[in-house]
Amino acid sequence: MRQSSLRGWVLISAFLAAGCVWVFGRQLSSTNVVGGRGGRTFADFQVPADARVSEVRIQSGERIDSLQMVYVLPDGSSLSGPRHGGSGGRLNVFRLDADEYITGLSGRYGETIDSMRIETNKRSSALYGGSGGSTDYRVDVPSGNCAVGFAGRAGDYLDAIGLICTPLQAQISETSTAGGSGGRAFSDARAAAGARVSEVRVWAGEYVDAVQMVYALSNGQRSDGARHGGSGGNPYVFRLDSGEYIIGVSGRHGRSIDSLRIHTNRRTSQVFGGRGGDRDYRIDVPSGNQAVGFIGRAGDYLDAIGLTYTRVGWTRR
Repeated sequence: MRQSSLRGWVLISAFLAAGCVWVFGRQLSSTNVVGGRGGRTFADFQVPADARVSEVRIQSGERIDSLQMVYVLPDGSSLSGPRHGGSGGRLNVFRLDADEYITGLSGRYGETIDSMRIETNKRSSALYGGSGGSTDYRVDVPSGNCAVGFAGRAGDYLDAIGLICTPLQAQISETSTAGGSGGRAFSDARAAAGARVSEVRVWAGEYVDAVQMVYALSNGQRSDGARHGGSGGNPYVFRLDSGEYIIGVSGRHGRSIDSLRIHTNRRTSQVFGGRGGDRDYRIDVPSGNQAVGFIGRAGDYLDAIGLTYTRVGWTRR
């Protein structure tokens, strides 16, 4: 047990010293950490790439006893992060709106964190904790970033505090969809900042069985998007060149998507799928935008399809 704890200290210390790492396809960095020297070091760097902070739970009395972030995933389910600190204090819950994110913290500290206020892109929270402390503090995430976790030190109380942050995600919009009403709805509504679509995987036979986007991250790594559809069909890969992006899709459909072609700013793909379907479809993103994912409905096959999109150039840094 002692060896495991020591390993954890080394990993966290290395993370904070590095200043920037990639975890689950998400770029994470740490702000400065303020407060006392007691307690054990912690850092919330095991944050799923598609998670959004939905609330912060603060236990406090005369000082801040503990902190915990709670996340919401794209399917609407809730995920609780680790709780940092002791078991005392009264529970306070600060809930964030869907388009709200944490930009900083402020308050006072001495040997521990005596008080804390949470700052967001919309407002400031109430002041949690007591009136003690010898030093004012303010911790801010860099411009263009949002907080997704805490870093610091904790034991029976919260001894020191900082923030784990990541670049803001692009503003994603959705086109209309074409196809049938079967299957379950899906949406690639969250795209990591700094990523671009590098290829599209299509599984098809007489129908389009499934589709999947693959992303190239700014650090050179690859991230697979969700696969939408069934397990059948022959596999195809449509690769995009650097500077190339998707502007639309077309084909034929009936109750499901019978065929699919991908249109980019440079060319049009082959036809994936069969010759069936009782009507043509064409879906384009607005001028000046690029597709970054799919929306639609899917079960054993791809039942309906559309595109998620954002402005051209959002991946450039």
